[in-house]
Amino acid sequence: MSTSQKILLFFVIPIIAAPLVRPLQVILGSLLVAIIAIAVLFIFLGFLLLRGNSTALTLSIFLQGLNVITYILMFFSNATYSDGTINIVYIITSLISVALSTYLVLRLDQVDVRTQMVT
Repeated sequence: MSTSQKILLFFVIPIIAAPLVRPLQVILGSLLVAIIAIAVLFIFLGFLLLRGNSTALTLSIFLQGLNVITYILMFFSNATYSDGTINIVYIITSLISVALSTYLVLRLDQVDVRTQMVT
């Protein structure tokens, strides 16, 4: 795996996939602290993955899988507003997050990534 692939798999996609939420809440700052904490967590996990820590790989796969499950559980209850109109922004961000997290779960569990883990 090249260095650019490692950076993409270990840092960029996890930071984008996990905290995708409604943009208005982010702008208002109600979730800004949580998003920063998630970003710091995945940056820390990314550094551990670069060093070859297999426990960090397992934790990353678990967290991305949990993200998929959480978004699927929340999807139908939040896809429409209480008046029945469709929440397009939520649907799009949820589908992007589920797609990215699913890709990470499947990609991080492949042999070429696992063979680089030493501990």
